[in-house]
This record gives sequence, C-alpha cells and structure tokens, in this order.
Amino acid sequence: MLRPRLSSLAAVLALPNVMPTTVLAQWRCDCTTIVASCVAEVAVRENWIDVTTDGPRCSRVDYFVDGMPFVATVVEGRERQNWISPRANPDVLVQSCQVCAENTRLESTQAAADSADGSDGLQPLIRWSPQYPAAAEAQGLEGHVGVEFDVTPTGDVVEPVVTESEPAGVFDAAALAAVSRWRYANDPERETVHVTEQIDFSIGDVLWQLQPPAETQADTALTRIPRNRCVREDAAYDYGEMIEAGLINACEDPIVVYGCAHGVGRQVGRWVCSDSARLGALLVPPGDQRVGATLQNGATLNSVEWLTFTENFFIAHAPNSQYWWVACALADGPCREDAQMWVRSVDRQPVSVDPSRRAGIAVARSY
Repeated sequence: MLRPRLSSLAAVLALPNVMPTTVLAQWRCDCTTIVASCVAEVAVRENWIDVTTDGPRCSRVDYFVDGMPFVATVVEGRERQNWISPRANPDVLVQSCQVCAENTRLESTQAAADSADGSDGLQPLIRWSPQYPAAAEAQGLEGHVGVEFDVTPTGDVVEPVVTESEPAGVFDAAALAAVSRWRYANDPERETVHVTEQIDFSIGDVLWQLQPPAETQADTALTRIPRNRCVREDAAYDYGEMIEAGLINACEDPIVVYGCAHGVGRQVGRWVCSDSARLGALLVPPGDQRVGATLQNGATLNSVEWLTFTENFFIAHAPNSQYWWVACALADGPCREDAQMWVRSVDRQPVSVDPSRRAGIAVARSY
C-alpha cells in the first residue's frame, strides 16, 4: 500500500548527507555545470563514509549504500560524510563522478572577517537558487530581498533575517529558504562572520515552469535519467504489523516516484506497487512554496494529467522487509515509461521475485 500524504513536517532545509563537512581548500563548486567526468571510490567506515576522487578540486559523486542513494560534493579529492551503517560490509555502488565548474578561488583571512560588512571575500561553496513563488510567477512579479545571517566556523548559515524586500513580503520566504541551505567552507580558525546578501528574483531566471513548452519537454525526454539520488527517507512509523516510510525529495526539481514494497494484510507474500503520478501527486522538497498547488501537465487533451505538489510519499511495507523505488523528472518521458513498466511487472508478484531484475532502469532499495 503506497499513498501520498500532506504532513505538517517542519521545513528541513539543510540535509547533512548532501552538504560537505570538511573542506581542505576554499573553492566554490558550481555543480549545476558539469565540465568532465572523474573516477570515485566510496568506503564505508565505522561511523562515516569516505569519498575520494581523482577530480581536480570540485566534483560531485552519486552513489548507493545498500540501495540507498547519496550524493557528495567533494573538494580537492576527498570528503567525509557522517553516517552509521545498519550492517557490516554494506554493498556500495558508485553511480557517477562528475567534475563541477569552479568559480573564483576565495581568500579566507582574518582581515576579510574584519571588513566593513564582515563578509568581504567569504562566498558559499554551495549556493541554492531560490524557488520562485508560484503566485508571483503567475503575475509576472519581479523583485529582490536583502538578507543578513551569520556563518559559523563549520560553514553553516544561522539566524537568517530579511532586512528589506521589494515588493514587501512577496519573496521573503523563498529567499530565507534558499540562504538557509547555503554552505560555506569549514574553517575552525575563523570567527563567526556576519554576511549581507541581496537575492534577486527575475522571471527570466525561473528554472521551473508549470507548463513547459512541448518542445522543451521533448528535448528533456531524450535522456533517461532516474533521480533516485533525490529521494530520502524522512521518517518511519512502526505500527507493528506494518512500517510506514515517508520519502522526501532532497533536490529542487519536482519528481514522480514509483515504488514497490512487501505487502501487508491480504497482500502478505506479494509485492504491492504504485506511483505518485497515478495518485495525483508530484514530490517537491519539504517546505516548498508550491505544496498544495495543482499542476496541469500535458500539451493535448488526451495527455493532460493533474498533479498536486506534495512534500512526501508514503510507502507501507511489512516489518523487516525491503522496498524499492524509481524517481523520475516529470518531463523525462523515457524514465517514466520504464518506471511504469517496472511497476506493472512487479505489482502483485510473489516477494521471491527480484524487482531489480525486472527493471530496465536503475532502481534504489531500502529497508
């Protein structure tokens, strides 16, 4: 039994397993622009994961540990991520290693911290773009928001506040949500730094259109790229006869989730599969401004589907059992077709059937 649910979860704007914890040099990585491929190795230690690459300075590594997706931003060849494996010798699969574009190298000195605004030269290693409010986009509104916040020695953003905005109140929440997810270099010798930034909102910069042109959808659909790395388990509820796992989207773009789990009740001993699109849901990050809004997708009457933005997708499965999923971008037609075929081929089959062997696409697994 799989079903979407709207919850009152607080906005989880900083995800530890996608942010760097140790930075050996202050380089800003722009992983929205990939310039080359690299080779990565992932090793699970006692209570952390070591990720090493041969990439110069900035690289992005997508990998799986026991079927659970992770992503690491690696600076100068090595990154450590805090994580405790539930079992010894877990299975590790490196999905990809990509070299990110580099922006200007930063100078981190005490003089910079003593500058007039307290932030001279301090730039984020990871800068999240703000999510354009749907209402403002629909009205064609543009503007900017001035924000102030502190950057800790570990590189975290704390206590962000709006200092001024135009138009007042329209873009405030989106700006605060974006800067809360920024990450700066880890420098234990640096004092807490006060930073002032202006976040601009321009219609020309909108990354997600509610109804993208048909030709744009066609171009995007030329590649079959599962977004499994975007899926995280936010919470699991044990009801005795079943476990309910809440999956969330850790990426900015909306995704469609397809899942198969060990059944409960009358479906014990069989796989039960469903997908968020069939249930009329499209997964966005927790706290996203679009939650609850409805999207019309499709260029012709026969292809139109109505989807509501939601912040979680629940999978109910039997205790001590596994569940699988595939996540696809809404416009990625080949990915969605393969995922739909996978769900149909696994649904109601005996649990002895291996879902990964019935998939023509990469699937992720968890327990």
